[in-house]
Amino acid sequence: MSQPGSPTVVEVLRFEDPPQGSLASRRAIVRWSDGTEGEALRWCHDEVLICEGDLIGKTREQLRSLHFRRDRDWLQS
Repeated sequence: MSQPGSPTVVEVLRFEDPPQGSLASRRAIVRWSDGTEGEALRWCHDEVLICEGDLIGKTREQLRSLHFRRDRDWLQS
């Protein structure tokens, strides 16, 4: 459950490679509803599919849950 007032993603600014040495292979940089910009999610692109529509309107907690479910589904496939 998200905290009341938790910022949500209002815009996906870009998808990019994370800094070298990271365990993930992609990350999403977004604008949050509180006006801040930053990383919303990191993932391995060959294991999990993430697109802009998956991110818009979601809180950090919801994004963590989405990533967990997709990663679990990939591992069980």
